[in-house]
Amino acid sequence: MNKNELQRLEELESRVAILEKKNAARKIPSGLKIGDTFEIAGTTWKILDITNDGYSCLADSIGEMEFDSESNNWVNSDLRDYLVTEFLDKLKEEIGEDNILQRERDLLSLDGQTEYGKAYEKVSLLTVDEYRKYRSLIPNTEDDWWWLITPWSTPCNDYKTCVATVSSSGDIDCYDCRNDCGVRPFCIFSSSIFESEE
Repeated sequence: MNKNELQRLEELESRVAILEKKNAARKIPSGLKIGDTFEIAGTTWKILDITNDGYSCLADSIGEMEFDSESNNWVNSDLRDYLVTEFLDKLKEEIGEDNILQRERDLLSLDGQTEYGKAYEKVSLLTVDEYRKYRSLIPNTEDDWWWLITPWSTPCNDYKTCVATVSSSGDIDCYDCRNDCGVRPFCIFSSSIFESEE
């Protein structure tokens, strides 16, 4: 094989590797709409919204976990640490990091305190406001309560452990951050993973 043929072969192998990686990241059926479900990383996700930014999706519960051992502040929580490391790594492995979009998370407390500010995450939980917005797409769970990202209040109001949760009947309630509660990750996925491969 001469030098030109060898270079051409290497170029083709490189293109094949790129295409294989691109196709491996596409495991979602095309044509899905708001309210439809799909699987990523062994978890069932429901599409809550479709915008120019991508597909906003809520996962079924991935189990119960403590929010944190000391505080209702999402930014410093043990639950956040798990979701933005181990759980995010599972998603990245299956669909690629570029297909999970970062979004601003408003940590406004239920009583309007702004002490915790904002966070920027690829994986998080729904806020109380998002839960209300998408409530018609989120059915009640049998016995599962699950965390929201919203603190009930903040230390400036003598609250540092109470976090908003969704009860099995769909009500919003307060739960101590040190208790175990269901975890339903919330992400925006790039629209490219939902496109047809035709």
